[in-house]
Amino acid sequence: MIPLRIVETEREDFEGPIVELWRDDDFVGQVFWDGETTIIQIYPAGDGDVHDIPIQDLHRVLDTAERIVDPLALEDDDFEELRQDLSARPGGADSGDEGTNQLMAEFDSLATYRAEEGEGFFPRDVAERFIKRCEELALVVVEMEAFDLEDGKLKPRPGLELMIRPESMMSWPEFRAYANARAADTLASWPRRESLVFAFVIQQPDGESIVA
Repeated sequence: MIPLRIVETEREDFEGPIVELWRDDDFVGQVFWDGETTIIQIYPAGDGDVHDIPIQDLHRVLDTAERIVDPLALEDDDFEELRQDLSARPGGADSGDEGTNQLMAEFDSLATYRAEEGEGFFPRDVAERFIKRCEELALVVVEMEAFDLEDGKLKPRPGLELMIRPESMMSWPEFRAYANARAADTLASWPRRESLVFAFVIQQPDGESIVA
């Protein structure tokens, strides 16, 4: 069954963002904040039938959707703490992994913004190439976050973060293909604003995680 995907959008008759739920090209419903709570509206299928949705898939998209539309879902301080934790993870000019060293050499200068801790933030076109290059170099995108970069300052975007953890039954090549494909699909579903920049954590074959 084709999984649900989300699309963040804005409309004149709504004050905040709206998250649309889609399955392939079929509109399933939308999630929005009505001023007091988060509301979900489910629409009939295009043929007048009902939507059969696995409950795990619904939980997945609703959790993300709520964090996007609910202004109280996650405070900026929580995002700052998360970003600092991310930046504190092991990295360095020479990681000991040939693929990582090659990736950093190619993309280090392409960061639109770089934090004091060294974490890089990349524009969308570079982020798309970054994910593809990880797959080619046998690396895995295990975390991805989006921020608005405005006047030289990063603004957290609730809901625009992805964390991928391996399943015990997956081999490394299977996990790599799964995680990088999911990162690419997730990036494609996120809003297309010029102000958005993207940060990554990658994982090497030896299991070590590196901040890009």
